[in-house]
Amino acid sequence: MRLITREQAQELDHLAMTKHDISGESLMGNAGQKIAEFVQSQLINIHNPNIGIVSGKGNNGGDGFAVGEFLNNLGFKITIYSLVEKNNITGDAKIFHDHCGRDKVAIIYDHKPPVTKPDFDLMIDALLGTGFTGPMRDNLFSWVEWINDCKWIVAADIPSGVNANNGYVGEYAVKAQHTVTMGYSKLGMMIEPGKSNSGEVHPVDIGFPNIISDLNGRSWSTITDKEIHDIIKPVHKSTHKHIQGKVLIVAGSRGMTGAAYLATMAALRSGVGLTITCAPSSLNSVYEEKITEGMTVSCEDEGRGYFTEENYDEIMAWIDWCDVFTIGPGIGQNKRTASLVKKIVKTIDKPMVIDADGLAPFYNNFNLFDKIKNNFVITPHVGELSNLLGKTSKSIQKDLPKTIDEMMPSFPGVLIAKFAPSLVAWETQGAVNSTGNAGLATAGSGDVLTGIVSSLMAQGYHAVEAAKTAVFIHGKASDQLAKSISQRGMISGDLLYKIGRVLQAYES
Repeated sequence: MRLITREQAQELDHLAMTKHDISGESLMGNAGQKIAEFVQSQLINIHNPNIGIVSGKGNNGGDGFAVGEFLNNLGFKITIYSLVEKNNITGDAKIFHDHCGRDKVAIIYDHKPPVTKPDFDLMIDALLGTGFTGPMRDNLFSWVEWINDCKWIVAADIPSGVNANNGYVGEYAVKAQHTVTMGYSKLGMMIEPGKSNSGEVHPVDIGFPNIISDLNGRSWSTITDKEIHDIIKPVHKSTHKHIQGKVLIVAGSRGMTGAAYLATMAALRSGVGLTITCAPSSLNSVYEEKITEGMTVSCEDEGRGYFTEENYDEIMAWIDWCDVFTIGPGIGQNKRTASLVKKIVKTIDKPMVIDADGLAPFYNNFNLFDKIKNNFVITPHVGELSNLLGKTSKSIQKDLPKTIDEMMPSFPGVLIAKFAPSLVAWETQGAVNSTGNAGLATAGSGDVLTGIVSSLMAQGYHAVEAAKTAVFIHGKASDQLAKSISQRGMISGDLLYKIGRVLQAYES
């Protein structure tokens, strides 16, 4: 499902009107009709419902007047609260405002909401729209609070106070149960906290021409269950473990052997045929005991408990064997370990997954990514992105899509940005995961994700397909676990057993 940004929504409006001779009045009228039809479907079991509409400036306010006209024509009791004085309403919004006036729809012009709590069966939020970038003006705070006091809220296009580009929400924002959005869902409604404020999102066709591919900017979409069904192919009946792919994993150090275990077992649970996990020799017995279904290679560490550049030849001896090389989970940030990572990633010509501490050599050395000779995926969380890009974590959290846009022109790989939800980006495209929950905020969850990505790439899936499928399956496993265990009670080991059950649905 395609997503668009604020600028793309504005460009779509502009191109529809200037290049395809579709009037703004027609688009606004269609928007009003679609919202009205949705509202009617929601109120079918309520006798003589009472509906409130809050209309602000511009086109979003005009949508409010348009839906008011159509709901009135359907016989509903309507009250419109306009924050704009009657004589200051212009453009297409004035057309529908005047229609409401002609039809004797109740319109109240006021800069402040009523002092009493709203007594409506349903409230329509047409206050701000996609043009909002924040911060919200002080005079709107009370309106947002008043709207949120209503028990049932439908937002027109986007909840007021939600940033359409990044999902950022300030102190005040409408929290809708449903959002009827025009043409295409907005990117910010799929990213937290904007996602939670938007409720169920319903894109509606209001007559835009099919010019989505003409829009400037990154092409964003949502990763859907159907897409994953299309990507994952059935396991061939005559396959064997070598055909199923081989992953060489460098992971773990003293105190973090669990990262190696989780990444390895996640790769196996995701269908790869063989794994070899490299272990610091002083810790090898732990790896041998935990990773019984995978092989291990003991790398001499003289009791240090971590990898160094002295292990280069021991690891490289297995490079030709593998289909995918994975490095990083739990290896620590010792300078000698970082030197090993740097030397390996510059040398080998194999598809690669780099995670966690494996990204440390790229901090303040972003051009090192250009030295990688094959397809690769990185899986940073916000803190690791901060170190990679020299930006504060706060600025990245506030606008991750902007950070991605700034990063990708100089980044030759595939990015999985672990967020709420995770975002995948490559070249000029991006995808927002539609699965997952807060239960994934637990130690080792990222190691499991790394194992899934590695496994899928080793099975022959393109890096982009592997990344999108991995975040979806990872998130879906957590969604199922949340129902049986709870989000709080979920640990990463639970994901290992759930991955196989989730994949069952995609094997036919």
